[in-house]
Amino acid sequence: MEDTPGSFRRKRLPVASAPNRAQQDWLEQRRDELRRALVPTPGPEANREIMLLIASKANFGADAQELTTKVGFYAQALAGEPTWAIERARLRFRQPGWRCLWDGKGCPSDTDVVAECRYETLPIETELARIEAILGAELYDTGATDDDRANAVAHWETVKAEMRGESVITEQTEDEISAERASMARANDRFRERARAEAEAQCRGQAMWGRLPISDELARQIGLRVPIPADHEEEVH
Repeated sequence: MEDTPGSFRRKRLPVASAPNRAQQDWLEQRRDELRRALVPTPGPEANREIMLLIASKANFGADAQELTTKVGFYAQALAGEPTWAIERARLRFRQPGWRCLWDGKGCPSDTDVVAECRYETLPIETELARIEAILGAELYDTGATDDDRANAVAHWETVKAEMRGESVITEQTEDEISAERASMARANDRFRERARAEAEAQCRGQAMWGRLPISDELARQIGLRVPIPADHEEEVH
């Protein structure tokens, strides 16, 4: 995606690289799932996780009233966090591996717990921001060919797979993974065959981007040299 002139918040996306209707439906569904995962859930379940955290770090024989009061203070600080994030933060504090600045002594402060929760929700917030940028992008036409569109489809399937892989909420099934791989393989095969046929028809090699064969038009768009037929090279020399 590209920055939109005059609007740093909105991105631009070539029409050839834009998701189709089915892909957009998937993105919208995924966006809604991620938004639900980030909804704060203060209440009894969150308080239970806070109590478990504080009780596990409290000195033997700690006063029940003191614990209850402390839970109240923590609950107020964590009112903007989802319960699942509080639970994961609590589990991380049980052994080395937490990511906030807690020194490991006594009980983590409410600030430490909030910071650890933010580390837990960060991957979801990042994925959500990427999806919303795609859905809200301004589309523009580049005059792309079918080859470019086939390449964009293969790239999109890779991006979608990465988005799923980043999620800490759901994972792909084997059937979904197989279907995505098959779709990517078909798009790549179709693209390579067209590029190969084009090169053979002109008695020359294919344009390459690293190890990936690409169309002449795409090569020109990204500033790469397009191979010329051998007889043309002889004329040049």
